[in-house]
Amino acid sequence: MPVLIFTDNPTVTETQLVLNELKARSVRTRFLAPWDVSLPEIPKYDADLVYVPSNMLNRGSTFELIHRLLILREFEDQIGTVINPVESMLNYSKGHLTIQLHRLGLSHPETLVTENIDKAYNFAAGLLDSGRTVVLKPLCKGRGVGVIRLDRIRSREDLLQFLAWYGRAHGEGVYYLQEFVTNLGYDVRVMVIDGEVVGREKRSNPEDFRYNVSAGGTAEPFEDPVYDELAVGVAEAVGLKITGIDVLPAEDGTPYILEANCFPGYTGLIEATGIPIQGRIVDYFQRIMTA
Repeated sequence: MPVLIFTDNPTVTETQLVLNELKARSVRTRFLAPWDVSLPEIPKYDADLVYVPSNMLNRGSTFELIHRLLILREFEDQIGTVINPVESMLNYSKGHLTIQLHRLGLSHPETLVTENIDKAYNFAAGLLDSGRTVVLKPLCKGRGVGVIRLDRIRSREDLLQFLAWYGRAHGEGVYYLQEFVTNLGYDVRVMVIDGEVVGREKRSNPEDFRYNVSAGGTAEPFEDPVYDELAVGVAEAVGLKITGIDVLPAEDGTPYILEANCFPGYTGLIEATGIPIQGRIVDYFQRIMTA
């Protein structure tokens, strides 16, 4: 069962964990980067599966995005199976999640996604004026990078100036604004692989409203399957086969979906629970190849 690993960053810990697991099972592997492939002629690669563990479609220039998407489409036609599916990677963003949750009628913080700074300003000012807090997030980045609360903005002029700066520094022209949900002081990461929950962790951080382990949070096991059905439904709605669904329990217990990660970090989950997530991923690969 040869596996082709297509990534622009092979040193990521999770990628290396999967690679070592594949090697331990005597599965042949090959790394390719976007700059290793030239169009229109793509060689016939000896592989049964293409694994894409890095967020190549949401960083780099628009031209790089188009080129990489074309390569992935060719892999899809030539090899057949790409994980995660190309369509889900193309759609992957917090904005797409917001749309799907709205359609499903699931709990999600009040949210606005816009390129219009005036609409972003009016949305943020409206929440702040009503005594609520606003969170700004990049549309596609993970691990808590660029996630900022606006509760320290002292004037409306400062708010407008901050939004203009954020649009350049983190938003890349798109504003994803969300009401901050008062919560129980933790969130729950539910790891879903091929429609099955394979692990859960409870994440908290007394020093920061971001509970990501990569942002300084701590993780511990979360044994309650209370959010499993919800997480599996969200994973299906966004089309992701390998994903981490982040659920935030509000003060009243309502579970709010915050994130459906296309490239989830799971080293914290492994350390907290001992569950070999990389093994579950390779189990999934082998089920596909033997089906």
